[in-house]
Amino acid sequence: PPGRRYALLVTLALAAALLLLLAVGPAGAQTVVDYDDDDDGLIDIRTPAQLDATRHDLNGNGDGSHGDYVSAFPNRQTGSTDRMGCPMGACTGYELRADLDLSGYANWVGINGYATTLEGNGYAISGLTSSSNQNGGLIRNLQSGGAIYRLGLLAPSVTQTSNNRTGSLVGYAASGTTIESSFVQGGEVIAGAGFAKAGGLVGELGGTLRASYATATVRLSAPCNNCNTTYTGSLVAHMVGGSIIASYAAGPNRVNTGINSDYGGLVGRVEGAATITNTYCDSQATGQSVCVRARDSGVNVADTTAEALLTRQLKRPTGYEGIYEDWNLDLDGDPDTNDDPWAFGSPRSYPLLKVDKDGDGTATCEEFSGQSCYREPGPPPYNWRADHPEIYANARTEITASCKVVTTGTGDEAVTTSTLTFDLAEYTRPITLALSLWDRTHFRSLQSLGLAMPALQRDGQMATVEVVTDPARTRFRLDGQYGLNLVLGYADCHTDDP
Repeated sequence: PPGRRYALLVTLALAAALLLLLAVGPAGAQTVVDYDDDDDGLIDIRTPAQLDATRHDLNGNGDGSHGDYVSAFPNRQTGSTDRMGCPMGACTGYELRADLDLSGYANWVGINGYATTLEGNGYAISGLTSSSNQNGGLIRNLQSGGAIYRLGLLAPSVTQTSNNRTGSLVGYAASGTTIESSFVQGGEVIAGAGFAKAGGLVGELGGTLRASYATATVRLSAPCNNCNTTYTGSLVAHMVGGSIIASYAAGPNRVNTGINSDYGGLVGRVEGAATITNTYCDSQATGQSVCVRARDSGVNVADTTAEALLTRQLKRPTGYEGIYEDWNLDLDGDPDTNDDPWAFGSPRSYPLLKVDKDGDGTATCEEFSGQSCYREPGPPPYNWRADHPEIYANARTEITASCKVVTTGTGDEAVTTSTLTFDLAEYTRPITLALSLWDRTHFRSLQSLGLAMPALQRDGQMATVEVVTDPARTRFRLDGQYGLNLVLGYADCHTDDP
């Protein structure tokens, strides 16, 4: 009957409403998202859309009302004391919490008027393609108070189509801005012909740039024999005051002609109360013989602090020494401790940046996304016939040996000390000591297992050698599966304790 069907429909509607209330909780409380997980006042960015949306909140206080901002940060807290999840609603900027790929944007429009903090946390942005007749870069204009920290850019393509300032990271960085511990790796910055300013990292700098580097290519959009007032630099095109500290450039600068045009391996032109300190350019990689092409009279830039060096000179120091003696900067304002921003590899590697992304108290190059960090090469594959031919070419000399094995700790923490004592008997020739491990099938060199060659102690006819495993470098420990072999004859040492 109609009455019964109506009652059933009402019952179903009430049940659905009850289920909805249970799902979302009072006033939708369970759907509210905390966008400041670590309560440091910086709003988390985890997607390209969220980075793009920050252009609608240039002061970084989390109150963006544009539709794109609301869509990028759904279900956000909007109260005056709990906005976005920041402590007491006091949001002070943004921070990356993941690597970002901007390849979904056919033409990224640089964020204009950014006046807050963008903390990269050691993450990197890839896939940036931008072509504009305005100031160009990831950030078009970085305004006073704006700051970028610990951010990497990978292989960007940034093109300026008319008379403006462009850089891969920032087009124009005003006085009172900071760019720190950031880099661009590869890619290119392309300047339009005439009245153009193009820098590998920054187009025009009026603020502070420190502990940063660029390897992007800088070039013109077309060949130009009469480019009027074009400034290009492998790091910064034009300085109007500001400072560059403990940084370098190693990207090709392919601009070298034009009326009133200045092009340098580091900076094209320097004006105003600008300083460059302990900063270098690679004259071979950039193709420029000088770091700073031109400067106004009275500018405080000494040649010795903006020096063009060869590739091998930039790669050779492997620590805070020589040309890098003053690169261990105080970045956090605590004068009692320097902040060790650089990672040094070997004479085959430029200095790179490091960060403590995992919070274990140790910053590493590998934790800073996007860098080709130097790694110690592993030992070559062990070839028993090539490495120890005397074992197979000559009859083995039996050597009387005794062995003492002591193991402390268990599992991965186990440290084994094995002492092999042997009697040389009639063996009087000089000893070239080589030690390897015999696993009943193959000999394996100590080096291939991460163990250093121990010292030989010789006293008359008696000789001893001691091998100590290091669990931090190798999982190997002497046990019933391995024997320790002295290669000048044959001796064996192992323990049956697994």
